[in-house]
Formats: sequence, C-alpha cells, structure tokens
Amino acid sequence: MNKHFYQVENPKTDEVFFTRLENRTQAGDTVVWIFDLQNRMVSQSRISINPEGNFRQEVTEYFDSMNNRTSQTILNLENSKYITAYFENAMKKGEVFKEDINKYHIWRQNPDSSYLKDYDDFKPGFNPNDLNDFYAKNLTYPLAARRSGAQGTVIVAVLISESGEAKAIELANGIQLDPVLSEEALRVVRLFKGPYTPALDLKGKPIEKWLYIPVRFKLS
Repeated sequence: MNKHFYQVENPKTDEVFFTRLENRTQAGDTVVWIFDLQNRMVSQSRISINPEGNFRQEVTEYFDSMNNRTSQTILNLENSKYITAYFENAMKKGEVFKEDINKYHIWRQNPDSSYLKDYDDFKPGFNPNDLNDFYAKNLTYPLAARRSGAQGTVIVAVLISESGEAKAIELANGIQLDPVLSEEALRVVRLFKGPYTPALDLKGKPIEKWLYIPVRFKLS
C-alpha cells in the first residue's frame, strides 16, 4: 500500500509504505490490519453489525509507533454518519460527531467545549460548493474514456500546510482507474485554488495534513 493507504502496482517500488492483511471471522465480521514496513500495526478495522442499532458499521482504530491508540472511528455504513474519538496518553482528548453532511459536533480537551461546525476541522477543509462550481466549469469527461466506457472515482491527495496552502498534489488511487481519468482529475484539482482550511490538532493548532478530494466520472 502507498502512503495514502491504497494499493500500489509494484510492491518492490519505493512507493510502498504499508502492508494489508484481511480476515473473515466465524461471526461474519471482516477484519483488516495495516502494518508499516517495520511490522508495527498502524490500524485495525472491523466491519460488523452494530449490536445496539442493528446496522452495518466499520470500527477503525489507529496507533502510533509505540502501539498507543490515537483515534477510533465508528462509521455507520448505511448513512455515512460517524463519531471519531482522539486519544493522547491513553486519555480521550477530542471528539467529532458527524450528524449530517454539513453538521459536525466537535470538542477538544473538554466535552464542555463542544461547538458546531459545517465540516470536521480535525481534517483540512474547503467549501464544497466552490469545488462543485469549479468542476461544472472546468472538468471534462475525456473522449477516450467515454469511448472505452471507463468510469469511477479518482482520489486526489492534496497536502495542506498550516497556513492553508496546497504544498503537494498527487494521485492516491491512480492504479485502480483509467489513467486518462486520473490525469483529468489531477489537472482540475491543480487548477482549483481553494481556499483551503488547515487541519487543527488536539489543542486547536493548525497542522500540515493530507486532504483527499474525490473526482467522480460516471457515464449517463
């Protein structure tokens, strides 16, 4: 897997950062482990039925190099709502609850500091309406891809600095899709200038972090 946790074409290249193992339990759960090249566990996820709400969920936990849990996300696979808890020294120090597409309940350090926002500010952000308008004016469906019937979603990774600048732009899942679509997605995201908002850490300080922008191509 590459640094964005997507499969790479040649496992001998310098693009390899992680390995992935998957298992299915007798109960029907799917469990996935991701390890770094030093065989340290980076994340563990389990797809199962939520015991209380009777819906399909994915529970993902991330760990640091000392095997300390840094976050846990419970994602409702049926409506995309999620709750993410962030940990520091084994203590819960932050939380995000996605109630709706533009409604996030967030707190840091103390649950009493909860506030409402239209995006998850633990991640870099931008105004989705600005991007959709930009797509409408600039994104094209390459003729070669149309003729071949190629479609899918290209994930473009954008490294957002502490000041909200795009420091790097690259493909996250390039090998999984038609290269013509990948190039068009890259072209358009490179043209898009935001504005971007940097991610905030557990103390509310801006930090450098990757943002993942989906570019969807679907034949009608």
